[in-house]
Amino acid sequence: MTGIRGFAKRIRQYARRPDVESITRRYFILGAFDGALTILGVILGAAASGNLDEKLVMSAGIGGGIALAISSTVGAYEAERIEAKVNGKETGKRSMTTWQGGYPKGYRIKALLPALVHGIAPLIAAIVPVVPFLLFDIKIAAIVSVALTLSFLFFMGLYLGSVVKERIIYTGIRFVLIGIVTSLMIVFLFGG
Repeated sequence: MTGIRGFAKRIRQYARRPDVESITRRYFILGAFDGALTILGVILGAAASGNLDEKLVMSAGIGGGIALAISSTVGAYEAERIEAKVNGKETGKRSMTTWQGGYPKGYRIKALLPALVHGIAPLIAAIVPVVPFLLFDIKIAAIVSVALTLSFLFFMGLYLGSVVKERIIYTGIRFVLIGIVTSLMIVFLFGG
């Protein structure tokens, strides 16, 4: 139990560092944006082709969300691990010190935290467009799904606007416009 507690303590200590907050915020936004737009794209593609089916939406939406979560987690972990190794070699050359295997101390935790955030974010966001299909008729669910996803994007934009201290409404609207353009492209391409 001491091993798990010690590991959890190291993660909490690492998470308090300012650079970690920035990295995990970036990964959360990337993952959430990917999850929301990808699953919305699946739903709109099915609707535009005339093959909108509740089971298809549920299985493709949840399956896509799981695949995005795994892909995002592994991709982020490997990217951060490689950066730690590259940075470690550069730091070692400059300071004339070496580490075991070329890694700085704590690189696993430094790579793991953003990877977990990047994996969880698309899974959470992928659920947003799927939920209406649990509650409504298929056609109404598709409309509610688009509205809910655009709202989700708007609130992500509001959050980012508040982080960078810019006009939060502008950032929210910008995110919504990206969702609308994506939706229109899919409907145009597949709406024969």
